[in-house]
Amino acid sequence: MKIFNGKTGEYEPLKKKDIVILLRSLSGWSEEFLSVLGAAGIPAYADSRTGYFTAVEVETVLNMLALIDNPMQDIPLAGVLKSPIGGMKDRELAIVMAEFKKNPDRGEDVGFYGAVKRYLEKHGESEEDAVIYRKLAAFQNLLTTLREESMYLPVSRLIYRIFDLTGYDKYAAAMPAGKTRQANLAMLVQKAEDYEKTSYQGLFDFIRYIEKLKKYNTDFGEASRSGEHDDAVRIMSIHKSKGLEFPVVFLAGCGKKFNRQDARGRILIDEELGIAADFFDPEKKVKAPTLKKNVLARRSNLENMGEELRILYVAMTRAKEKLIITAGDKYMDSKLEKWGGIPAGGALPFTILSAASSYLDWILMASSGAKNTLDVKNVPVKELLVEEAKNQEEKAKIYLELEQLRKEQPEEIPGLIGVKYPYAADLALHAKMSVSELKEQGQFVDDAESAFLIKNVREKEDSEIIDKVSDTAAEEKARIKRASDRGTAYHRALELIHFAEISGYDDIVKELDRIREEKRMQETAIDMVYPGVLMKFFHSDIAARMKQADRNGKLRKESQFVVGIPAREMNKADSDALILLQGIIDAWFEEDDGLVLVDYKTDRVKEDGENILLDRYQIQLFYYAKALAQITGKKVKEAVIYSLALQKEIPVPINL
Repeated sequence: MKIFNGKTGEYEPLKKKDIVILLRSLSGWSEEFLSVLGAAGIPAYADSRTGYFTAVEVETVLNMLALIDNPMQDIPLAGVLKSPIGGMKDRELAIVMAEFKKNPDRGEDVGFYGAVKRYLEKHGESEEDAVIYRKLAAFQNLLTTLREESMYLPVSRLIYRIFDLTGYDKYAAAMPAGKTRQANLAMLVQKAEDYEKTSYQGLFDFIRYIEKLKKYNTDFGEASRSGEHDDAVRIMSIHKSKGLEFPVVFLAGCGKKFNRQDARGRILIDEELGIAADFFDPEKKVKAPTLKKNVLARRSNLENMGEELRILYVAMTRAKEKLIITAGDKYMDSKLEKWGGIPAGGALPFTILSAASSYLDWILMASSGAKNTLDVKNVPVKELLVEEAKNQEEKAKIYLELEQLRKEQPEEIPGLIGVKYPYAADLALHAKMSVSELKEQGQFVDDAESAFLIKNVREKEDSEIIDKVSDTAAEEKARIKRASDRGTAYHRALELIHFAEISGYDDIVKELDRIREEKRMQETAIDMVYPGVLMKFFHSDIAARMKQADRNGKLRKESQFVVGIPAREMNKADSDALILLQGIIDAWFEEDDGLVLVDYKTDRVKEDGENILLDRYQIQLFYYAKALAQITGKKVKEAVIYSLALQKEIPVPINL
């Protein structure tokens, strides 16, 4: 089908975005349309105010949060284990529940989580048991990690950690209507961030907050990232379509009965006729509507039908090229016979119009007088079922033919495998890499900040802290872990401290106390952070610029990014294929003439170790700056390393 483009004056092929499905109400209908269209591979979106909490991706993440708060919840646990996060099948869940939910020693029900733990302790040795064990063990490790991190991470960061450890956000993006699902998850993070700005804090309170929203039917509606430029079918209410026109319109759900609840109440009220109620006879125990109530009910129905007629007019005048009206009714044949025989010509009598109970009735009433413009087609459900059965049969036939070909011609496979693929270099590439993965592969030296040298200026001490070389591998490993933890602690503290509030040593101590009281960091991590070291940083020129940017609302911290880098530039392969590089920028801020990128380093280096740090991290900061410029669309004029060990800032040439 081709449609006329008024701007070009030419006919163009019909696109998905040229099609609109109009509904009297989206509630209970748009979800079905989105599901069916998505299953058929047709992109579609609906601006609905309901359905957010029942969206599978939101429900899964909320279930995961509920388990992190309290794993002894059967329904959330079953939901997460069945989801892509757990990856378990119904049969596997049934095996765990059937064999291990009851404690044989005490005969008590240990719950689903208890069954999972007992299975991990006493799983069998069959191949199926091994598969279940691997899935449960991986999930248990994931849950343990997230529960530990939830003690000091805000809810929004905890959700990001779920995404990082499970990749669930990417899975949701790959599902039908992936953009909408991504937007739903982003909205959940935003709601968590908004919640954290209130007086309430922590995962427990956030979960209670969400439960109250569900209890009182407060729904946000599914998020939508689709717009007028996306090639997707639009689903909207008739009310929202008022004043708009579309090339092709499907007016759906016309068989739905009119809502006449207003006329069925015990008491009816009319601004002109007053109040009317049912008649009760307590002795005979009889209830019947009074004459006045019947009059008010009739009047209410007619007023509502008048409004419905106006809405139908709006719906039927939205199409520029083609209008398709769909309706379903159990007694379609009798309706066609009843309304199709109305004489053509002139307006329909009031008595006939008022007998309608749906849009379908009105359309059929008018069909006899509009045979040249209205083509009525009655499709019985059995015909649709027969057609679907034929499609399934055809698919099965094709599958069997392919299986037969596979069995009959195995000798051709080695020859096909032996063909040299022209893009073989691309196959060795990872589609996505993190900065830490590049470090492991030798691209950058590890900034693990595997060793950390600082001057301890806490209180009256002014002596250099030096980690002594351990004689054993175990001691060396523990030393490296301590140094790594200390580096992580400083990064986290610098993320949480309000720069604009810092003017002296006491302000730093107050900020660390605030972080401790709000439980934003673990106690052991806060104890690793020396206010004196931070004081040296806040006396630096770069910190002064960052404080000014913070006052102006132009300082950003811990910015995650994903950027595409040609493999050839990264010396990964002789290929132009893009590798997605992801990382986190410690801090950046905006000044009048461009952006400034800041990276904190806690590596152990000698006093003249600036060049060592530049050799290690210049390439890394080049990619960070490139990502920042791409994300913001602004020039990155400067990149700076601040070494906490050297207590100085080091300019980094980036040459974008």
